[in-house]
Amino acid sequence: MVLRRLFALATLAICASISPWAIADTAQDWASGKQAFAAGDFESALLYFEMARDAGQEGPAVHYNIAVCQFELGRHEDAGSTFRYIAERYPKMRGLAEYNMGLVERRLGNEGEARQHFITAWDLSSDDEKLRSLSAAMLEELEPEEPSNWHGALALRLGHDDNVALRDSLGLPAGVTAESPMADVYVSLSGSPAVLRGLTLDGSAYMIAYSDADDFDQSEFRLGGLYSWSPQHWWIETGAHFVYGTLGGSGFEREITLSARAVRYLDNDSSIDALLRYDDIDEVDADFAGIAGSRQRIDLRYRRNFASHTFIFRYGIESNDRLDPGVSPTRNRIHADYRFQPASGWGVEAGVAYRTSDYDDLETPRTEDLTTITAALTRTVADVWLFGLQFQYSENDSNDPDYSYERNLITLGVLRTF
Repeated sequence: MVLRRLFALATLAICASISPWAIADTAQDWASGKQAFAAGDFESALLYFEMARDAGQEGPAVHYNIAVCQFELGRHEDAGSTFRYIAERYPKMRGLAEYNMGLVERRLGNEGEARQHFITAWDLSSDDEKLRSLSAAMLEELEPEEPSNWHGALALRLGHDDNVALRDSLGLPAGVTAESPMADVYVSLSGSPAVLRGLTLDGSAYMIAYSDADDFDQSEFRLGGLYSWSPQHWWIETGAHFVYGTLGGSGFEREITLSARAVRYLDNDSSIDALLRYDDIDEVDADFAGIAGSRQRIDLRYRRNFASHTFIFRYGIESNDRLDPGVSPTRNRIHADYRFQPASGWGVEAGVAYRTSDYDDLETPRTEDLTTITAALTRTVADVWLFGLQFQYSENDSNDPDYSYERNLITLGVLRTF
């Protein structure tokens, strides 16, 4: 019974396997940008909006917020270029974009060019009396909508997994496998109380169920806070969270997680960030006592955007110190992702990842090499809805044949931000 329960630990990385945390990252960057914008911290807001855009946030809203931040920071030429991009790519937004290009030219002292933009904005805004009034006045600035201090995301997916038990993060024995339809849901909420400047409270919940393999059902609940500040061109963020997880309907683990993140915006189209994380892990059920211990991670990420094309490169190191050497690997990860988000709202994503795992503390040391290939088709609707069809193939090679496997996962899902 204990061994079979340990086999079930191989499901622990469900979140990483079907990328709910990638969704969470994008939603969090967008929410953090809004919070920084509301606080008047336009430099930090710009960093987050750029990261949200590079991570796949699509629609005119993200570009518009980037342009407003650039304008508020005095980067008027950059703001003009971004507003021009909005005008060319989103015809329905052209009137508003032309008005703002007029504001930019006026700030630069180019009154003739500003006048032409205001005239164009007037001509394109016959159904928008407010914009017409602003364009006619030529001196009034557009008042941004007051953002909410609370933001969130809700994601739901349905799919089929042909190797449930091998959805691993701990590299446990592959003695139990199952093929099953699956459904999962992810919800997050974060907010920055006005009286706690710089502090963000956030929480999330993730649940997955397998209709033909309910022993592998799991849930994870996360609650904590982040404190951020922006010295010069950097965005620094520290966090502390409590995590509680279940497996097969029983309590599985408790974690205390500490993290630190540093983000650097290199230019208009690229950024780098580094994340340090420490997890103190304890079992909930005595059957899982072997998982108790600690985990340390270092993750580096570089993002580069070319118009509608985004490239993301990641490198990570993970070290585990657990009671059971079978769940204490040392790991290295390399990820390369490509995203294409044209003006039509349709998008394409593709990625490849390679991970090595060394179990040097076992009586017979074991090594594993995991290769994962992902492809997805996405559709953005009304800026806040994202639909996606994703396929993922994984192949794990080990010097012990019992730990070698292949896996196919296909999902259809929807994400709603608010």
